[in-house]
Amino acid sequence: MARTRASEREREETRARILLHAHAEFTRRGYRGSSIDAIAVGAGLTRQGVLHHFPSKQALLLALLDERDQQLGNMPDRVDDSAAAFLDTARSTISQILAQRELVALAHALSAEAVGVEHPAHDWLVRRYDGLRSAFTDAFVLSFERGELAPRADPRVLAALVLGATEGLEAQWLAHPEAVNVEEGIALLHAMIFDYLRT
Repeated sequence: MARTRASEREREETRARILLHAHAEFTRRGYRGSSIDAIAVGAGLTRQGVLHHFPSKQALLLALLDERDQQLGNMPDRVDDSAAAFLDTARSTISQILAQRELVALAHALSAEAVGVEHPAHDWLVRRYDGLRSAFTDAFVLSFERGELAPRADPRVLAALVLGATEGLEAQWLAHPEAVNVEEGIALLHAMIFDYLRT
């Protein structure tokens, strides 16, 4: 039992080390300019050692994006907060997200590529969007049930609107950071939604 726990801990530490160096490589050289070999050297492993944990460079990127979402609370398993509290939490994480510009750019590029069902990251993209929309939808439904907001719109449409506007603002910011204030745009959208739904 002790060996199993020690082995699992060692495995998790190795994965974390690989992801740390993958993030550094992607940030420094971009996704296309990075290589498994360089990541392996940084992590103190062989190429096969990295591939044992992550079968491809794309798998590394997907793991990094999932880890970021989990750390920022963007992929909750369930929602116990009202729409206002949930959206406040989502808005407060945007500065942390934007601080990782290269990762944001990689996520947007991958999302654009993965819309086709034949793309190897398509299932990841669908799972991510479904999870985010579901979380936002649940928050709006809860606020409707509590009487905090008037059910004047389909909560699924509201969820898609919030997600679409957020990612659209991010995309514009990536193209021209000085021209777009993502945080102000998100705050204004939330204020408009709540003004419309106020009981």
